[in-house]
Amino acid sequence: MKADQKPSNWPLLKGDSRARAFSLTELLVTVAVIGLLAALLLPALGRAKARAMRTVCVGNLRQLALTWQIYAQDNNDRLVPNGYGTRGTVGDTRLWVLGATHAAAPEHRATLTNAALLTDPAVSAFAAYLPAAAVYKCPADRLLIDGAAKVRSYALNAYLGWTLPEGGGEFLLSPRHANFRTLAELGSATPSERLQFVDVAPEWLCHSAFGVAMTAVFYQFPTVEHGDASPISFADGHVEVRRWRDPWTFQMARSRFITHLNWAFRPSADLLWLREHASVVTDPSGNTSP
Repeated sequence: MKADQKPSNWPLLKGDSRARAFSLTELLVTVAVIGLLAALLLPALGRAKARAMRTVCVGNLRQLALTWQIYAQDNNDRLVPNGYGTRGTVGDTRLWVLGATHAAAPEHRATLTNAALLTDPAVSAFAAYLPAAAVYKCPADRLLIDGAAKVRSYALNAYLGWTLPEGGGEFLLSPRHANFRTLAELGSATPSERLQFVDVAPEWLCHSAFGVAMTAVFYQFPTVEHGDASPISFADGHVEVRRWRDPWTFQMARSRFITHLNWAFRPSADLLWLREHASVVTDPSGNTSP
């Protein structure tokens, strides 16, 4: 051994250029610890992200509810026009926003992908009051339409101010139930229990209106993107997160749209709840009753 050479078993001293390498066992233990920490943290981060998206969605609905109220107050108590149609079919009527059908025609697709239609006062009755397009979109709604992101996730209860098309159709607007036209009419029907804006399942959004058939048919499904629940606003302005109960509701809400006539062959607590909160039965004199 040369005079200046240190034995291999000497301890490392400060300034020694030799470095101690990790053993394979130590490296595997480190990787395992990192993996365990990731497994523990990722679900928590996912839950935090989900709560944040739900908070944004609830805030959006509160803004829509306030806009709906202010519009009526500015228009002699009349509720904002609701229903469905394209820019070419609504004529001079301005719905709260445009919303059409599931047809593949560009004018129908544009109502879900063109943010300018939300913010143009010539098209949308809400545009002058709520010009921020982001408010109309739930952050949990990630559906693409022809490769484009949707710009709207919410629909307004069909029984609040249905205007176009007239009559609404057999399954969409029941003649036995009140179609509220003014705040005064709504005032006698417990506004705190009447559905207003609904966060709709991504595949099922189409019309400006949220359809609730007063038969054993689901016309549209509410979203279940918030932990099997949907934020919903009510006609008095408050917002609730409604947790759905039926497995069939979850299954259909996550499925692709095929038809609006989806028969609930077994009693559906979710459909019953929607029907009870959409409107009230009218008696022969035209008065409303809960």
